[in-house]
Amino acid sequence: MLTNIDYERGGCEMGRFVSAGGRATLGVLVGLQVLDSTDNVMLIIFAPEIRASLGLSEAAISLVGGLAGIMVAVGVLPLGLLGDRHRRTVIAGVCTLAWAVAAGLLGLVQTLWQIVTVRILAGIGKANEGPIQSAILIDAYPAEVRGRVLGLHRGGQPIGIITGPVLVAIFAALVPAGHEPWRWAFLFLSVPALILGIAALRLREPARGQATTPGPSPAAFPRLRQNRTFVLVTVALAAFGLCITSVPTSLALILEGRLGQGVTARGVIIAVCALGGLAGATLGGIYADRLFRRSPVASLYLAGAALGVLGLGFAAQAYAPDVRTYVLAGVLTQGLTLAGIVPLSLVIAAVTPPDLRATAFALVGLFLALVGGLGGSALLAGAVLLWGVQAAIAVVAPAASVLAALILVHATRHLPHDLVRADADDPALSGTARAG
Repeated sequence: MLTNIDYERGGCEMGRFVSAGGRATLGVLVGLQVLDSTDNVMLIIFAPEIRASLGLSEAAISLVGGLAGIMVAVGVLPLGLLGDRHRRTVIAGVCTLAWAVAAGLLGLVQTLWQIVTVRILAGIGKANEGPIQSAILIDAYPAEVRGRVLGLHRGGQPIGIITGPVLVAIFAALVPAGHEPWRWAFLFLSVPALILGIAALRLREPARGQATTPGPSPAAFPRLRQNRTFVLVTVALAAFGLCITSVPTSLALILEGRLGQGVTARGVIIAVCALGGLAGATLGGIYADRLFRRSPVASLYLAGAALGVLGLGFAAQAYAPDVRTYVLAGVLTQGLTLAGIVPLSLVIAAVTPPDLRATAFALVGLFLALVGGLGGSALLAGAVLLWGVQAAIAVVAPAASVLAALILVHATRHLPHDLVRADADDPALSGTARAG
């Protein structure tokens, strides 16, 4: 059991390492994560109003909900390759400025093709989160606190999920319904995005781990392809992506149509569910470093269990008989999922060489967005047309998440060997590869 002395010692250690890596770096990147998540949840909450305003079908609004994820698939790999060769903080800043423009334009769209175009631009801007921001954080902070740093960064996601509904409620209260509050909310969101984009451009570029090469060699892809753990984790997250891109948008339709919740109530419900995610990210960050040092294999098992739970939670929410059940399922599943995602990020960082980290995270994002964003949107839209929203969620989400969990369990067979190989490329992880 941890004592108060343990907590105080851990807090001092964390503060010292964060100061060494740069508080501004962590603050700006957490802020970008918050904004990214805020944008996503605002689109989810306002989905019924946007559908009515633009005259879209349920299938069309579900497709729009996944468009940003689709474009991440287009932009993530080029950004990853650039990130292993050029200044990553500049890439993060430029992408954020593009996303700021997209957020502002979303408040002005009038037709389906316009909102499609805007979400495409937003997706390109969001594509830096996986390959660029993750690589910056891993290289900026020592291995001893990577889990906690990544936990703080990931914690920006539920904070954004809480912030989004607050903004929705504010604009719904201040702007008359006839003037479409959703437009003003997205116009407002572009302002902090602009500020953070400029701040990212001014961040210090961290050294690339222990790498001595300026960027990936021509053998980058073969090197990653030979890493069985990395390949299996990538495939698992691709399957997992099927249930995290379009399903939340469809759940908002259930909250409105089946459970009778208006725009403000939907925002409150989503924010309360996000509290579970915030708790999960916090606890995951606190214990991820210790668990990974003790047993990297156990970290991978935890991640597999966490990913497997979310799809089942989505199915429970789809058929929830009342709001209370819907919220309880949301809190539990989001908490468990984010608690598992943080150690999974540590596994990815540990098995990939420092000079390939941006490319590695880009490939993870590529498969997550390509299979999850494009495949998930198309699959769910087709399932909705065939079976309706509830049955579509109950079939697609659990099947995808359980498949992802099984793949991660299989990856535990290869993890010790891949850690030993990666250990030589990153002396900061020395000793970790022999754990577990």
